[in-house]
Amino acid sequence: MKKIRLLITIGLFASISIKAQTIEKTSKIGWFITPEIGAMFLDDHVGNTVGAAFGMNLWKNRLKVGIHAYGRSGPINPTTFTIEAFNGQTYKGSSTLNLRADWSTVGILIAPTFKVRNVEIDVPINYGMAAGGFYLFGDDRKTPDGARVSAWENKLMNGEDAAAGSWLEFGVRGFFPTKVKGIQFGAGVHYTIIQGWKTFYDPSGQMYNNKLRAALLVNFGSY
Repeated sequence: MKKIRLLITIGLFASISIKAQTIEKTSKIGWFITPEIGAMFLDDHVGNTVGAAFGMNLWKNRLKVGIHAYGRSGPINPTTFTIEAFNGQTYKGSSTLNLRADWSTVGILIAPTFKVRNVEIDVPINYGMAAGGFYLFGDDRKTPDGARVSAWENKLMNGEDAAAGSWLEFGVRGFFPTKVKGIQFGAGVHYTIIQGWKTFYDPSGQMYNNKLRAALLVNFGSY
């Protein structure tokens, strides 16, 4: 009886092992991490962006699913924006405000993937949230009364120095193999839609809406 049980147990383990190998061959799961630098083509200037995506490769790298985030930070974007303070207010003797902008997105990434010869092509679709605003910089961050600079920014821009909205982006990217297994270089173009993001400087909400973005990427992953 013990021998029969042993044979049954061995048979079950063998059956499970064979099924696991079959599943692995037909639906391999891998991972990816993709840092990027980019340029966003705004109405009157080009904004610099940095970001990254990470997640899983499914069905033998036919689909990527993960998280994608990138931002347009003030330190890497020297462009300044000038506007008159709300309701004739003054700051350090002037009603004219000189500002910089920052902005970031984070959301879900879904990217169908296919190959053309040795070039991997994916079609990323991102959906999530975008948030950002305008801020005083340089010596203007030292407030005249010692209050927090964010309180002044909020007051001078009528509580609308920053905002958040929904983010939808889609595009196409190409990844080229390198001599190092698991590392690819890539480039892509994307179309960005932001809804509900309105600020004192941009009450129309069109600064980042319906804009093109280009990016250079490095992809690390298992295949």
